[in-house]
Amino acid sequence: MSAFRSGEPVRWAIAGGGTGGHVTMALALAEEITATGDPVLFIGSERGLEARLVRPAGFELVTLPVRPYAGRGPIAKLMALLAFAGATISALGLLRRRQLEIVLSVGGYAAAPAAAAAILLRRPLVLVEPNAIPGGTNRGMARFAARVFTAFAAAEPAFAGRAPVETSGAPLRRALRDAFAGAAARREPAAPFHLLIVGGSQGARQLNDAMLEALPELDPERVEIVHQTGATDRERVADAYRRAGIRAEVVDFDPALPARYRWADLALCRAGALTVAELAIAGLPSLLVPYPYAADDHQRANARALEHGGAARLLDPACFDGKQLVSALSALFERPDALLEMSRRARELARPDAARHIVATCRALVSGIPPEETR
Repeated sequence: MSAFRSGEPVRWAIAGGGTGGHVTMALALAEEITATGDPVLFIGSERGLEARLVRPAGFELVTLPVRPYAGRGPIAKLMALLAFAGATISALGLLRRRQLEIVLSVGGYAAAPAAAAAILLRRPLVLVEPNAIPGGTNRGMARFAARVFTAFAAAEPAFAGRAPVETSGAPLRRALRDAFAGAAARREPAAPFHLLIVGGSQGARQLNDAMLEALPELDPERVEIVHQTGATDRERVADAYRRAGIRAEVVDFDPALPARYRWADLALCRAGALTVAELAIAGLPSLLVPYPYAADDHQRANARALEHGGAARLLDPACFDGKQLVSALSALFERPDALLEMSRRARELARPDAARHIVATCRALVSGIPPEETR
């Protein structure tokens, strides 16, 4: 483990990515690191969203020729292992050449080579796990980690006995944290209720179809809607709202979600790690329909964490349709006080200082301070 003098910059690597949630949390950590004056390098894959999001955000990205392993056939798995070996050799050279002192893994198969290189070079390896059910890369590397940070307490048992672990919450980008810093509690909603529907950056056909099935049962005087559909469904959904006489703004992608979160009384969405963290900091009640094909069904576990905290209702994707959606909406619109209580519970689950805490703890680890002394 390298040592540094107090105030001396630390050279960081952030490894991993793949999904928008993983990359956005990695960017949140990078913002916090650079705010302290330290340099940071991203290590990922050209296959993941990091290849599209990191450089435009102003950070340096080095990509390695790594391939996904989980869920592949025998030949694809063999190719993935060979790619991992070659990428690890490249990562070893990169860590030595750039004198990187600590590696933060945000998970995903793209994190594995840099994490392995950190282990081989005896650099501190820190895992940041965004989901309630940890991914394979972070689980596999845990026994070699100096510290594990989880977004959900439900993820802690998976790391117990392998490394020091704590629930820090999910790192969120500064723009989102600033948007809700000191925000007043929401007022009790009243008709027309504001419903925000977001299926992720690509939309979600299941949510779109259920909403269209529900339209004949909705009172146009009681609801206004903002619906992010994805590009493929935008015209179909917009036309259905027009024919139903429902006031709705339909977009394929919405870059201004903080403003939408403030506008909404209720959200209908998937349950990715980033989504549930954003709902919490916004204090926005939600109906969560987990993506049924997520690895290890981790979105269901994410949704349960919010539901158990009283901030959301989990709707089973196996039977989710317009009838179930109408029932859930009616139950909440008839109880504005319940929406207000869900909002309060959501705020209680928020961890706006997660990125700052993780970075501060990691700096202490590089200095040689034992993990238990940084709590």
